[in-house]
Amino acid sequence: MRRLSLLNSLSRRIRLGYCLMVTLVALIMLLVALGLADIRQRVAALETVSALSDTVLEIRRYEKNWLLYRQEQDFHENQAQIGKALTLLHEKHDPPSSSQAELERELLRYREVINKDFRFFQVAQRHAEEEQIRSVGKRLVDLSGAMNQSIRSSIDGKLASLTWSGILFVLAVAGLALFLGRQMTTLVVQPLEHIIEYTRSIGEGRFDRLENAADPAEIRAVTKAICHMVEILDRREKQLIQSEKLAAVGTLVAGVAHELNNPLSNASSSAQILLEELQEAKIPDSEFLLEMAAQIDEETDRARNIIRSLLEFAHDREMRPTELELERFLRQTSKLVVNDFPAELEFTVDISKDGLFFADKRQLQQALINILRNAGQALEGSGKILLRAGLDEERGEVLIEVRDNGPGIAAVDVEKIFDPFYTTKDVGKGSGLGLAVTREIITKHGGAITVASAPGRGAAFFISLPLRVEAEQKHGA
Repeated sequence: MRRLSLLNSLSRRIRLGYCLMVTLVALIMLLVALGLADIRQRVAALETVSALSDTVLEIRRYEKNWLLYRQEQDFHENQAQIGKALTLLHEKHDPPSSSQAELERELLRYREVINKDFRFFQVAQRHAEEEQIRSVGKRLVDLSGAMNQSIRSSIDGKLASLTWSGILFVLAVAGLALFLGRQMTTLVVQPLEHIIEYTRSIGEGRFDRLENAADPAEIRAVTKAICHMVEILDRREKQLIQSEKLAAVGTLVAGVAHELNNPLSNASSSAQILLEELQEAKIPDSEFLLEMAAQIDEETDRARNIIRSLLEFAHDREMRPTELELERFLRQTSKLVVNDFPAELEFTVDISKDGLFFADKRQLQQALINILRNAGQALEGSGKILLRAGLDEERGEVLIEVRDNGPGIAAVDVEKIFDPFYTTKDVGKGSGLGLAVTREIITKHGGAITVASAPGRGAAFFISLPLRVEAEQKHGA
């Protein structure tokens, strides 16, 4: 497994191929160097043997002169050439061979025979060993020639082997280059072509996920980065579409709210006047009329509150971030909502790491109050709510969590609870704008809000905010 993981890296494969190429070249160069050194040694031996062959011929020449003219000088020259031949024979660079030993024996035998002939001639004035001298001399010529030819043949064989080694070297390098080229095509070119095709599909708006576990680690890292970018683009595209929808809804809501505000105000004033008149008129059995007038006033007031929420949702207010202390801010926000909770409800604030951050205090308080009130309403009088927060300075974020142990949220509702006018409460008990406004506020701060819930297991809202609000977010971008 470890070997496979090591080879599943493009850089490691390239380095491995490079090492194989270098090793192969170094091995061939070493073999060539050893072959050349051997040839150099054989050439030196050939020069010695060639000199030895020439010396043997000189020995035969002075031998003929001695046998023909009986001059002492020719005999002594013959002896000198024999000594030179023995010296050259011992200077041969190759380890002693059988032919070399045989030639040495024949040289010694030749010297002995011709010396014997020289001594006999001085006494009897005639040759005693002429035929033997000629026979041994011919043997010397044959042996030296054979040695010369043997070395020449070995040099030719070595040159032929070097030639074949060069051909094999070229073929091996070519084969390795083809193999590495094919590997590069498979490991680099094809994945890059897939990435190019993938980026082209992204440009055309198709956000299909690209992933291939067989690709090298570097290619998979690029693919992972592109997939992560695609996820971000997809998420931001949905956020943009949602923002455009909210902007359109906000424009519509603002117009409708302004149109409804005046008649509702008039209706509320008329209902209050009617209540006062009925209370002063003392009409018999007027309790029913008083109840109807009070109901009209109550419903009108509720409608005005809905209109106020709509205007608040549609109104794009400028962000005014200030430096806030996390624990102090959460304690103050908790005091604004804790009085709305019944005594049986357990509310806890837990700060894991205190510190300073920047946010619009009023808007962020409104967002948290909306979440806390929703949690309190979901518990219906008893249960637990936990407000937990802390600073993550490494990531540069403020993390806030609101968790309850209430009935939870159905899976079909989790994806829609942040949509405007979507509510899981009974008719008349919610406008469906609280969480939509909350998400809008968190988004303006450059943060994100998510929810995790399951029926019967409570709900948890997670908010992440940057420690500092960027300049473009301060203007309600």
